[in-house]
Amino acid sequence: MKYTHSFIMLHAFSMKPSDMIYYKKYLERIIPKNIKINYIYPKAPIRKITCYDNDKYNAWFDYINEEVENIDGEINKKHLIEQCSKIHDILDKEVKIHNGDYSKLFLLGYSQGACMALDAGLSYSNKIGGIIGFKGHINRDIDEYFKTKQDIWVTHGEKDTTIKLKVAEEYYDKYKKKGCNIEFLKQSNANHDAYSGIRRQIKSLKIWLDRKFIY
Repeated sequence: MKYTHSFIMLHAFSMKPSDMIYYKKYLERIIPKNIKINYIYPKAPIRKITCYDNDKYNAWFDYINEEVENIDGEINKKHLIEQCSKIHDILDKEVKIHNGDYSKLFLLGYSQGACMALDAGLSYSNKIGGIIGFKGHINRDIDEYFKTKQDIWVTHGEKDTTIKLKVAEEYYDKYKKKGCNIEFLKQSNANHDAYSGIRRQIKSLKIWLDRKFIY
């Protein structure tokens, strides 16, 4: 099969790559049949998480402490940059399949995976097709590594108690001012669960993707 695009699907904290098939199923409902996607499912390392008494989880990076009162928590910056580099390597590999056309590459993530998708895309040297983030945010630690103004579609719920809306919104506003094209869907009744608000999210995402794909 000849693929027209590549989607790198990044799972959430403590989850596994196969959990992202949930989003693949929704994407397949809204993407035309002539668009052939190569879905790639990287796996986060198993690592000790400091704020959880060093218990081990699948995690892109360690949480030193959790978010408190709309203030972003501290993470292990070294882990973040290492994982960004690994995702960049995947992008570098995939672009060869598409004859050097970076517009065929997309990053998609949920929760911590959305954080990784955003951070990896913003620190990448080339503009890609786009970044899709479900209920994550841009980590402040990526600021000094910011390289490319990307096109971004993101969503968040006002009832999210895992990653507060204010934390996500603050950094989306910041990166809009840096020149990124960010479409931000806020939902008053959505929480952090993947299924919460998903139907409206997919409708919004379809409109965004329709502008991205050349049919």
